[in-house]
Amino acid sequence: MPPLNETVTAISARLLHLDPGPLAELRRMEPDGVGTPDFWRLAAEHGFNQAQIGIWMRIVRIMAILSDKGALETREPLHDWKRPLGAALADGGDKDWAPAPGDEPIPALSEARFTRFLALPPDERGEALERMARALARSRRSGHGLDCADIAAMLLFRDDPRPPRKLARDFYNRLDGAKRRAEGEKAENEKEGTA
Repeated sequence: MPPLNETVTAISARLLHLDPGPLAELRRMEPDGVGTPDFWRLAAEHGFNQAQIGIWMRIVRIMAILSDKGALETREPLHDWKRPLGAALADGGDKDWAPAPGDEPIPALSEARFTRFLALPPDERGEALERMARALARSRRSGHGLDCADIAAMLLFRDDPRPPRKLARDFYNRLDGAKRRAEGEKAENEKEGTA
């Protein structure tokens, strides 16, 4: 199987060009169900491991949930390997997110909910990740993609501590970066006010 990034890039491209009906079918697909024709086309094309079919169904379902909806010509690609999932969970899928100068940044996904997710046993992450994706889909701005390989790694490599560590690092880097930026802008505004 090709590297995970290549696989999710190809899935994202396929989802981008699906008509609204088949895309909605993928959003409704149950990970322990039969699957949809478009899922099985992806499975055949990418050689999904049969022992992990339910996991791949959930990955594709989450990606379909997060994909832009509406007319094909207005959609933007979902997968962007430069935008970590953890950062998107912090900023709500808005890479231009910034608190007002001096304000405490409030993450789109609360820290309490985020830490509860990290504490889940690996076999309970799929459903929780799907719930977080639904919330993120409501706030994510079109054209502001995210790294779908982070989603896949969380579910495929269940016993590997690196995917949840990366998720936490990226969440807090984005949150703390916004805080430092807001504090710096506040200090700059105060400096200009005294000049």
